Amino acid sequence: MNSSDGRQYMYFSNRGNTIYEKIDQRLIKKTQTLGSSELSAIVYCSGQTLEGFKEHLEKLGAVIKYELPFMCACAVEISSNNLENMARSEHVKYISDDVNISTLLNIATQGVGADIVNKTGYTGKGIGIAVLDTGVYPHPDLVMPRSRIVAFKDFINKKRSAYDDNGHGTFVAGVAAGNGYSSTGQYTGVAPMADLIAIKVMNGKGQGSSSDILAGMQWVIDNRKRFNIRVMSLSLGSEAVGNAYSDPLAVAVGRVWDMGITVVAAAGNSGPKSGTITTPGVSEKIITVGAVDDKRTVDIKDDTIAEFSSRGPVGIRGQKPDIVAPGVDIISLNTDKSYVSGTRPLPLRQQYRKMSGTSVSTPIVAGGVAVLLEKNPDLPPDHVKKLIMDSGRSLSADIYEQGRGLIDIKNLIGI
Repeated sequence: MNSSDGRQYMYFSNRGNTIYEKIDQRLIKKTQTLGSSELSAIVYCSGQTLEGFKEHLEKLGAVIKYELPFMCACAVEISSNNLENMARSEHVKYISDDVNISTLLNIATQGVGADIVNKTGYTGKGIGIAVLDTGVYPHPDLVMPRSRIVAFKDFINKKRSAYDDNGHGTFVAGVAAGNGYSSTGQYTGVAPMADLIAIKVMNGKGQGSSSDILAGMQWVIDNRKRFNIRVMSLSLGSEAVGNAYSDPLAVAVGRVWDMGITVVAAAGNSGPKSGTITTPGVSEKIITVGAVDDKRTVDIKDDTIAEFSSRGPVGIRGQKPDIVAPGVDIISLNTDKSYVSGTRPLPLRQQYRKMSGTSVSTPIVAGGVAVLLEKNPDLPPDHVKKLIMDSGRSLSADIYEQGRGLIDIKNLIGI
């Protein structure tokens, strides 16, 4: 159909709306707004495997960006003119938009009991934490006296050696697993001996696409045994559209969870309005983390839920977040954003800086999970989540603000 300005618009009015129901509303709006154009999408296979699916999509005019066997889907580029024809295929279950994702930026180890746990010998040693973010800078607190960046994968610029042209990923990694080398132990992460697997899925502006993030998750699944990846930390998100059963990130983290990796994701920074949890935090399976303002004191009596921290519910009554952790004015690792991958890093004038957000709260919980798994390596994700939530200390806030309360890592470990 042509508009008055000559542009073509696509309308999905198939009998019974079966085609319409197989296409993400966001994609439909794009075709109506942009007319004939190239679209990025995540296409779910209606079968149990991807056998022959790639070839089928290519025959329908799609260009394959990533194969995602862990969630039986492919990330593709396709003309909007071919979208309806793709939806007609019996081999296609659902077509979702490849949405833009942002880092959720808006060490409180004593307030959550991590310092005491570390002193008793539990430091996350041998446990791999996958951080999907903007990369990681080889900060002394991560590479001295030995490098704990055991793997680095770059889906943005395809570089082979660790770097971070934004700084967000390095900060997050430090909260989870910095060892305090540059501060003689003053600024130490929750699991200071854990191994880091850094997956760069966000660019220098802290932005990325769901397809790159999904490809990062596929890489983690493929390499989980090699690096003993037991925890995935996601300090990123996007507005949830639709439901957790069709949203690609929510579906994906559920699959990662089912494969034995405990996924910890940020609730988002869209509070105090209710119903603002971001994806993938909307997934009912994973651990979704909100933020606390601890007023920079160890005593939790003055702690309050950070105003920016996203609130539940998810859907009608879905209880999110699951747990909260400190997320205001947290101190962690600084980054040389101009550092060139593979070269020798120069000394930083300032080794640390402050940030706020559920981005910061999330790796505190991820580090707590690593410490728990060091003590009990056979725990499956469902059991880990139960123990995390059972450790929570109520801050006398609504359940859709605090979940089960402030994480208590000392209680979690049983000290």
